Amino acid sequence: MTSKNDMEALWQQTSLSGKLNQAAELTGLEFVVLMQSGNLRERTAGFPDPELSLLLNRRQALLQQDMAPFLDLTVRPLCYGALQFGWLVTAAAELEPEAAALIDELSCHLTFLLWHEEEMRQEERRHREQFLYDVLYHNFHSSEEVISMGRLWHMNLDQPHYVVVAEFDQPLPGSRSKQLIDTLESAWRGLLAGFFTQPVTMQLRTQLIMLLPVLASTGIRQASAPQQFQASMDKVRQAHPQLPTFSLGIGRVYPLVADICRSLQEARQAVSLGRFRKAESGVTCYDDLGVFKLLAHIRTEELDDFVQETLGVLMDYDSANKTDFLRTLEIFFQENESLPQAAERMFIHANTLRNRLKKIEEVLGADLGQVDVRARFYLACQALRIIRRPQN
Repeated sequence: MTSKNDMEALWQQTSLSGKLNQAAELTGLEFVVLMQSGNLRERTAGFPDPELSLLLNRRQALLQQDMAPFLDLTVRPLCYGALQFGWLVTAAAELEPEAAALIDELSCHLTFLLWHEEEMRQEERRHREQFLYDVLYHNFHSSEEVISMGRLWHMNLDQPHYVVVAEFDQPLPGSRSKQLIDTLESAWRGLLAGFFTQPVTMQLRTQLIMLLPVLASTGIRQASAPQQFQASMDKVRQAHPQLPTFSLGIGRVYPLVADICRSLQEARQAVSLGRFRKAESGVTCYDDLGVFKLLAHIRTEELDDFVQETLGVLMDYDSANKTDFLRTLEIFFQENESLPQAAERMFIHANTLRNRLKKIEEVLGADLGQVDVRARFYLACQALRIIRRPQN
């Protein structure tokens, strides 16, 4: 039987590595601890490399509790209730009763340590997220105070910052929403770690918030952010193909911590309104929204009235004559009034498009050659995209 002294020696060790090494000394066995993510957490010096490679390469089998690939190992799940922290693995298939009893005790010790670590992380995260919430919503009296507090969380809030918001393009299933946004945050933190010492991210309901400094010589600069974030988005999609599509909105740079709240609201508007230009997987800067920024502040009822006043006649004509003149006008504006590009997109000849535009002018009783008239119909088409998503 496992002696009382053996158990006492195990209890005296206060770290994962200490407990593993003590157990190895008492049993003559080698151990490894894998986290739920599949990453290596701790190992004893003599744990065989081939067995370790097998474990790291067959994480899905562990998650599915398929022990067939690990017949030469002893695998103990490290879990507390519904919480799964990882696995304790022993480089032996059969254990003596005394060794098995000590390993069972070791599993309890490791589970407690991992649970305690997770509790500490969650508590720290709650305090950190409350501080970030106050920064993002300007819930503080003094900029100097919040800058000083930020240093405790390794944030240099006296530098210019901007906000990026990531949001899934479709509502998430309730049972998986937390898991999916956790995966999204982990993926982005990993990418941002290549640019920033301690990336600042936070979940706000169904959105992932990234608070980023403007770096002078390295890292992601706001001016080139759309291209760099598009490339980073592609990397996230490749690494996590199970994630639903998501879009990004980028707020403007502000030099003062008191204005970070403005960048947040801008980033949220950018990710929302950006979908009217690209329904999925878009990257939109607030500065690039153009007229959408103005239209977004107008009540939907007023926008609808404007659309009906401006385009109602054309809509009625399309309905009565089975034509598609409204879509023609929309595509003409979307292609920057380029006849060749708009015609190519509609799979018609440029002369055909030119004739359609003349007919549209007749129906509307307007001359699209006049700048103010053309601007009015352009705004109406953009307002229509806010009221309902356009058909491409």
